[in-house]
Amino acid sequence: MLLIGTPTLAFDDPLTSTSIRDAYMLGNRKDFKTAEFFARYKHFLPAPETGPHVAAISVETPYGQIVELGEAALNTDIQGAEEEWVGKTFPLIVRVGVDLTDTYPGPPPWNPRAPGMPLPNFERDFDIQLIQNHKKIPLRSTQVYLLYSDAVANIYQISGVIIELRYDTESIDPYDEATITVHTPDDQHVETSFELGDLR
Repeated sequence: MLLIGTPTLAFDDPLTSTSIRDAYMLGNRKDFKTAEFFARYKHFLPAPETGPHVAAISVETPYGQIVELGEAALNTDIQGAEEEWVGKTFPLIVRVGVDLTDTYPGPPPWNPRAPGMPLPNFERDFDIQLIQNHKKIPLRSTQVYLLYSDAVANIYQISGVIIELRYDTESIDPYDEATITVHTPDDQHVETSFELGDLR
């Protein structure tokens, strides 16, 4: 008997009805299996001595986006999910989480007429690249989400940001390693890699 090895699992786009149903149900479980799934898609990074802390880098495949939608759903509607998303294309999403520190963005210059700390230009300050085969993957779009904390009672302050970058899946080899590099405003070089062939 001739044994034929199965190909390495890689993410699909567009997703089939079966994949959408499986992903949505996995997210809707909201249990350790859901958490276990997401753990493979996110890398946590150590804090530097100074400067901003690039705390986490994650990727989100089309399948992972359906898992996230299922997790966020208040009412289970598997059939509706299939009808809404079958045949649709999804981007590959990269998210870079940055924690503000005492040295980034640093204390503002004293100005009694304009109290408070001005926000940095995060998209300018952080040069983020997705690399495959030593080539930069072209970016489709980017978005910045501010994170808030209430370290002081009833006072919410910006504690960090998530920089989200979207890439067209046809520009990406789903079986190859993808490396995300981040160059910070104080010349840190942070990078991590994901084996896309091992992800769904």
